[in-house]
Amino acid sequence: MNRPGKKSERGNALLEFALGFFVIWAIFSGVYQIGYAFYVYNSLLAAVNDAAQLGSKLGYDTASPSAFTTAVTNMVVYGDQTAGSKSLVPNLTTSNVSVSVNPDAAGMPTNVEVKINSYAINALFTSYTLTNKPRVTTKYFGLISCSTC
Repeated sequence: MNRPGKKSERGNALLEFALGFFVIWAIFSGVYQIGYAFYVYNSLLAAVNDAAQLGSKLGYDTASPSAFTTAVTNMVVYGDQTAGSKSLVPNLTTSNVSVSVNPDAAGMPTNVEVKINSYAINALFTSYTLTNKPRVTTKYFGLISCSTC
């Protein structure tokens, strides 16, 4: 038997599926976007922390501080003191890393600061730009030398 009101309900399941799918897709893509941004930020934080630890123990030549900063910068970007071919985090370059050695009154380093500048995390729908984040400062314990003295 056919009910007379049954014909007006045709297509309701398709409409409900379409609306429900859109809402669920929006929620999942938002969770993915935030999760990916946290993953990249956590990877950056670990790399900056490892580089700061290396910088606190690495030998510092007062005549050539660029070798020190290059080694620490490479540690952030490539995970090693020497330059590699693939960065730990997508689109991270050495220009995004800032290494500063803060000296005392006699010119000897007291602490090392490593931070990320102007790095953009490209998520699914938007981009998050990090300025001076993450940043780690450690006390310097390494050997200080002067190759030209």
